Amino acid sequence: MAFPVRWCWIWLKRNWIISLLSLILVTLLFSIFSLKWYDVDSRVGNPKPSFNELSVSRLSLNHGLKQTGKVSTNQSVNVGEIRAKMLREKIQRIAQKIKKPQTSVESIKNLEPNSHVHAFYYAWYGNVAVDGNWSHWNHLYLTNWKKEDKKVYPSGRHKPPDDIGANFYPLLGCYSSRDPKVIDEHMRLMRQAGIGVVVLSWYPEGMTDSPEDIFPLMLDTAQRYGLKVAPHIEPYRNRNPINLHQHLSHLILKYGSHPALYRMKRLHQRSDAKELPVFYIYDSYLTPAAAWRELLSAKGNLSIRGTHLDAVFLGLLVEIQHRYDIKKAHFDGFYTYFATNGFTYGSTWKYWRSLSKFAHQNGLIFIPSVGPGYIDTQVRPWNIGNARHRRNGKYYEVAWRSALSAPANYVSVTSFNEWHEGTQIEPAIPYQTESFTYMDYKPEDPHFYINLTRWYANEMTKRKNSPVN
Repeated sequence: MAFPVRWCWIWLKRNWIISLLSLILVTLLFSIFSLKWYDVDSRVGNPKPSFNELSVSRLSLNHGLKQTGKVSTNQSVNVGEIRAKMLREKIQRIAQKIKKPQTSVESIKNLEPNSHVHAFYYAWYGNVAVDGNWSHWNHLYLTNWKKEDKKVYPSGRHKPPDDIGANFYPLLGCYSSRDPKVIDEHMRLMRQAGIGVVVLSWYPEGMTDSPEDIFPLMLDTAQRYGLKVAPHIEPYRNRNPINLHQHLSHLILKYGSHPALYRMKRLHQRSDAKELPVFYIYDSYLTPAAAWRELLSAKGNLSIRGTHLDAVFLGLLVEIQHRYDIKKAHFDGFYTYFATNGFTYGSTWKYWRSLSKFAHQNGLIFIPSVGPGYIDTQVRPWNIGNARHRRNGKYYEVAWRSALSAPANYVSVTSFNEWHEGTQIEPAIPYQTESFTYMDYKPEDPHFYINLTRWYANEMTKRKNSPVN
């Protein structure tokens, strides 16, 4: 072995420059590889876990909490928080790429309400002064149905006016939805925001949260402000096409002639075609497409087509397969409702372009729903994984930009005043008690989301002359 060693030594002495450069190169490559590996490892920690999104339907006192999806039993408690963080970072990256709009609306003069901008509205709030009792502000903490989550969460009922079932606190305080002054102020704010259609949550008369007693006042006030009202048919107890036919008859008979009831033409109708009332059907997927077809198809046994009950019906699209269910059911279009990006297929912004294309190819109306954020931990304290931080309006802006670029000819806002889920654009103020500090819109003012909505409603108005659907 002496000869090879001596030979190597002689070679190194004669070629020491090459040897030195080789050593430096190897060291450099090793260092780069090590740093890259450390960076990837520090960002992900572990291989990305499988994540089944928790699916929770919108809140209502008489429905409590419904599961519309599956829950992974081996899901760790932190998975939701990790996923939420990743989504926040993604939103931040997208927001940096888009041009910042002029959120000051002083330059937008004489903006008329845009009938292509809709907002979901809830008239279920009550207080002692007007109603004799609290309603919804005193919401219960809902029971955690994630059995694998062993944490202890708050329980019981909120105690207004300081302790309410919401993460934000309203500028108007714990108002009553039956106060004419509140209704007037809400309509004024929606007009200021450029919203043209108030989509009113509706339950039949006699049921909890029914707005029947104030529906005439809602219509009259909307008319004064140049707004329209469309019923948002909730999944009331035992809802089916048969009893819905009866309720439609009541609604059309009682309110059908009111000028403020929202009407539109069905797609691809002649220019002289009759405008029809519009009904949003929440959780439409709970009823089979075959049953809906009996009501919505011209050949159905309960068909309202071509009758005095004919209308434009919009189903809720949650999962990807609902596209074909909505088509088979003979709905006129669909909306996505949920404000949480990634919560459902329909509420995921990156799928809106595909949904817009599907709607266009099948003669359907596509109405994506945009929201300023989502947080419901004052009602579902265990649901932090589905929270979406507002990021000073960036979240809302990306949602709007996604809808406009889909493209969509109509946009719905989730919501004007669903305070329980923190999706409201209604003005909120800083508020603090001994035990809880409410979120607010700082560093912006309480009307920030009204003004931001106005900016995008103006964008919709600019595009109104080149319809997509």
